[in-house]
Amino acid sequence: MNIQYLKKKLSEFPRVKLMWGPTPIVYAENISKDLGINLYIKRDDLTGLALGGNKTRKLEFIMGKAVEQKYDTVITAGALHSNHALQTAAAAKKLGMDAVLVLRGKEENKGNYFMDKIIDADTRVFNVKTSKELRVFMDDIKRELATKGKKPLVIPVGGSDSVGALGYINAAIEINEQLNELNLDLDYVVSATSSGGTQAGTTLGYKILAPSTKILNIGVGDPREELLSDVYNLIEETQDMLGIQERLIEKKEVDLNTIDGYGFGGYGTIVREVVDLIRYVAKLEGFYLDPVYTGKAFYGLMDLVRKKVIPQDSNVLFIHTGGLGGLFQYDDVISELLKF
Repeated sequence: MNIQYLKKKLSEFPRVKLMWGPTPIVYAENISKDLGINLYIKRDDLTGLALGGNKTRKLEFIMGKAVEQKYDTVITAGALHSNHALQTAAAAKKLGMDAVLVLRGKEENKGNYFMDKIIDADTRVFNVKTSKELRVFMDDIKRELATKGKKPLVIPVGGSDSVGALGYINAAIEINEQLNELNLDLDYVVSATSSGGTQAGTTLGYKILAPSTKILNIGVGDPREELLSDVYNLIEETQDMLGIQERLIEKKEVDLNTIDGYGFGGYGTIVREVVDLIRYVAKLEGFYLDPVYTGKAFYGLMDLVRKKVIPQDSNVLFIHTGGLGGLFQYDDVISELLKF
C-alpha cells in the first residue's frame, strides 16, 4: 500500500473543488529558535473558503457526495461560533444549495455567526450544552424540509464522518509530497482535535505513508472517552471505504496519541495563558491562532517541548486548522484579559 494506491482510491469518490490549491508549509524561524526545535506550519487556515480552515478539506468530499446524489439542502450543527457551520454554509451557497445551521449558545451578531448571517444561512439557535444534543433538532428539521419537497443531507458536527475523513487522507498525501520537495523528514505532526475527523484522517494517512512519524492530537476540552471512541470508529469506517482490510491502528495507539491537559476548563473556555500564546505567535511569526482550537493545541505543543516529550532538534509540523472567526467571537473576553 502506497501513495499511488491512496490517490487511486480517493479518485473513486465524488469531490468538488472548494480549496484554492495546496496550502503552504512554512518554517517558523523565530519560534524554532525560541524552542530549540525545527517548527513548520501547515497553513490550512488558508484553504480559501469563507475564513478558511480544515473543514474545507472534509467538505470537498462531503459536498461531492451531496452534488452527486442531488441533495438541495444541507443541515449541520455546532457551537454558535462553529467554523464548520460557516464553511458548510459557504460551500452550500457556492454550489447552489440551501444551508440550515443548527447552533447552540446565545445569539450574538459577531464572529462566525455574523458571517453566517451575511451569507444568508438559515440559522437556528438552541439552548443546549453540547453540540451532540443538537442531533435531534437536525433530524426534526430534516423531516420538516422533506414534507416541503426538499431533499436535505444531514452533515455531522465538524463534518466528522468517514467521507469527511477522506479530506485528511488527502491532506496527508499533500503534505508527503511537499516534504519530498523540501527533502524533509518529520518526527512529529501536531494538531488540535475535537470532533475527531481530522485526527482520524491524519492518523490513518500517516500510518500508511510515513509510519515512523509520530502523530500527536491535542484535545481542546471535549470528553476524552467519547472522542477516542469516535476517532477509532472513524478510522475503521474510513479503512473500509478505502478497501483496507488489515486493521492498521489499534485503540491503544489512538489513546496514546491523544493528549489531554490543555482544554483549560473545557471546550470554548477562553483563558489568559492561551490569549498570551496567540499574541506571542502573532508577534514572532505574523500569523494568528484562535482561542478555541489552535491556540490551545499550540500551547500544548510548546509545553510538550518544554517537558522534553518532544526532544530538542525535532522536526515538527503543526497543522493550523484555522478558526480566525473565534478571535472576533470572543473579542470582548480577549480585550478584558489583555486590558486593551
